[in-house]
Amino acid sequence: MFDPDIFTDMDCTRMERRRSFLLFVAAVALSMLLGFFATYLWAEHDGRHDLMAASNDQLHRAFAKFEREIDKLGILPLTVAMDQRVGSFLAAADRGAQVSEINQYLATLNMAAGTLQVYLVDAGGTVIASSNWADSSSFVGRNISYRPYVQNAKAGSVTGYYGIGTTANTPGYFLATAVERDGVRIGTVAVKLDLEQLEHDWLNGMDQLMFMTDANRVIVLSSRAAWKYHSLGPLDAAKIAELNQTQQYNSHVMDALDWQAQAPHADGTLFVTVGDGQETRSYLADTLYVPPVGMDLTVLVDYSSVKYRAAEAAVTVALLILVAALIMRFANQRRLTIQERLLARKVLQEAYEHLKGRFEDRNRQLNAANEELRREVAERIAAARKLQSFQDELIRTENLAVIGQLSAGLAHEINQPLAALSTLSENAIRFLELNDTGTVKHNLGRICDLVRRMGVLTGQLRSFARRTDGEVEPVNLELSVESAIALLGHRLKKENVQVALLKPAHPVQAMADGVRLEQVLVNLISNAMDALSGNGEPKVGIAFFQEGDRAIIEVTDNGHGLSAEVLARLFEPFFTTKKTSGLGLGLAISQDIIRGFGGDLTAANRDCGGAMFRIVLPAAPTKEFPHE
Repeated sequence: MFDPDIFTDMDCTRMERRRSFLLFVAAVALSMLLGFFATYLWAEHDGRHDLMAASNDQLHRAFAKFEREIDKLGILPLTVAMDQRVGSFLAAADRGAQVSEINQYLATLNMAAGTLQVYLVDAGGTVIASSNWADSSSFVGRNISYRPYVQNAKAGSVTGYYGIGTTANTPGYFLATAVERDGVRIGTVAVKLDLEQLEHDWLNGMDQLMFMTDANRVIVLSSRAAWKYHSLGPLDAAKIAELNQTQQYNSHVMDALDWQAQAPHADGTLFVTVGDGQETRSYLADTLYVPPVGMDLTVLVDYSSVKYRAAEAAVTVALLILVAALIMRFANQRRLTIQERLLARKVLQEAYEHLKGRFEDRNRQLNAANEELRREVAERIAAARKLQSFQDELIRTENLAVIGQLSAGLAHEINQPLAALSTLSENAIRFLELNDTGTVKHNLGRICDLVRRMGVLTGQLRSFARRTDGEVEPVNLELSVESAIALLGHRLKKENVQVALLKPAHPVQAMADGVRLEQVLVNLISNAMDALSGNGEPKVGIAFFQEGDRAIIEVTDNGHGLSAEVLARLFEPFFTTKKTSGLGLGLAISQDIIRGFGGDLTAANRDCGGAMFRIVLPAAPTKEFPHE
């Protein structure tokens, strides 16, 4: 019987098989290489097109949202400029009689529009009226003639300008229009918009990295906070000198990002390489000009996912080519041996099925894990929001409870002026009938003083009761302490409690929410007074000072102090030593409020007797430029 293995051992057969195998390997390798690059280029082009369409859609939606926000308030400066009262006020030689009315008008307008500030500038560049006239950071009296929006303002049109205020270091977008009489400028109306809040509402939830640059190519709004006030490339010396002169960015140092734009592709796509000192990455960039503010809106898309998917598709095609070539090779080997062909096909099929099964199992596991992760994230976000809502409502409830305790004392403080008002009014009528105008004038003056006194009392209570958004900002500790003492003034007099207030030589400002800080102080002082019950010489001490970068307030009393058991549980919710009143939430809420500001509230006994509560807060940063 003929044995085919004889041909296998022949030199010519072995050489032919070796040459055939080498040609097969070369052909397969070339096919895989061509298939890989062709598939990669096609998949990358297709992915880039889809990515550009998605980013362009997101860019236009962001542009439309931003444009709506700016357009809503663009008419405000023109509206104020057309008001006859404003024109008369700016043109008047003596504005003293109108200042209060104009300030109140600007404050009302500012509150209704939801802007940061509305103010009037005279022809010399000095602010003469402002919506924040009553605040410690009032613009009134500041000379801002160096600001471009004051220099470039024109009557009948609105000039826009981005800058950072030198008073509170708050960024904003300034809208200004000039007010003229007979062709001569008599002043400027300016409105400052809060771009920080707009940035949060506008960029929050964006899928991609997005930022806005002004005419100086400086990033003023960004979904990545670390990039803000960085320039796209270095600024020349003349531009830096100009920005220092106008103080457009206040104390912010405009470091340059390592920004390199590559040559655009044939389809118009642009790639940039960005290094921010930590890493360098390549992005697909799309830019849109925003006419209302004269700035460029740019979205950067991470391109690595497109490359990964393109490489994945290319590898898949290359593997398919390899599989097809192997199948062809195995089919061609049928001439030599049926058994080898069947065995090779079986092995290949088993390997393919095994890989496919593992791929499908892994894909199902990843999908299940992804869905579980989404569900957990959604539940945690909902729980966090609900917890925050409960905490805010609990703080509000405790605040209203304190107001209820204070209302009786304030009613007594108001009843006395009301009785005096009644008596003085009746006397004024009698003296007016007797034509004694001097006495009438004197009585009316006393009536005005009493009305102002009642206005201060009710204003303090209204300020204490108003809702707050909990925003942390610089707070003058002296004003907060004095306001808390004033709210408890009637009770201090009634219980004959002496208050020792120790003030530092220089004002101290801390980062906090003024309303909630007053709530904490009222609670601590009230607790100190409760601890003095039965004390022959009740005394409450209040001191505030600054140590390094921390601002400290200490409230002390000369009572019996706190036991070890009470100290251990003092800040636990619903723990109270008061048997007839109180839910035991005051100190727990107070500690949560202070910790929300980045500080802490602690308690201890004094060596000389009594207790001491200590509030530690971050000190407010100092300003380096002239106030605006």
